[in-house]
Amino acid sequence: MKFRDLFLPKIARSNPRVRKKAVMEEGNKDLLMKVVQNDSDKDVRQAARRRLQRLNA
Repeated sequence: MKFRDLFLPKIARSNPRVRKKAVMEEGNKDLLMKVVQNDSDKDVRQAARRRLQRLNA
């Protein structure tokens, strides 16, 4: 974990595993859409898409 991660929400941290877990618990659709569009990790983007689909169902 990087020092700056201490000051960021889990969904914005440098570790993709931490971001993926945060995505699976997120309920904010706008934030999830930003993750889908901007996250550097393919697995995190995919998890955000799945979470959005569940929230929209």
